[in-house]
Formats: sequence, structure tokens, C-alpha cells
Amino acid sequence: FWGRMPGFWAGKCWNLARELPQVLEAFEQAEREPKPPPDLLFSDVYLEMPPRLRRQREELQRHLETYGEHYPLQQFQK
Repeated sequence: FWGRMPGFWAGKCWNLARELPQVLEAFEQAEREPKPPPDLLFSDVYLEMPPRLRRQREELQRHLETYGEHYPLQQFQK
């Protein structure tokens, strides 16, 4: 189907190339903002956290307590 539309992909590529600087600037701006706290990975999904996620959260907390100096944790909200 798409192959029968001459110029379709060329037009799409042109639009993407034209918008790329704006997209990259938006990414850079977002990366300058403080990141959400890592705990939000677990608490923002389910109304009641399943046991497997509780275990994973505890595992992450232990890992970060042990190896936290190897991660840019200062970039995250507390």
C-alpha cells in the first residue's frame, strides 16, 4: 500500500528532518529538569502494589544503597 504512494516517504522524511531541531531541543530541555524519584516506577502504576513489584522495589532500594555512588542520583527528585 505505502509503496504505491509516490513521494509519501520522501515527504515524511522531509517533515521529520525539518522538525528534528525542535525535537532535540525539547529532549535537552526535559533532560535538564530533575527526574522523578525512582520509587515512582513502582507506586504510580497500580492502586495496590502487587507482591512482585514490592520485591522489585525493595531490591532496587538495596541495590542503590550498595551501589548508589555509581548512579547520578542527585539528578532525581527525592
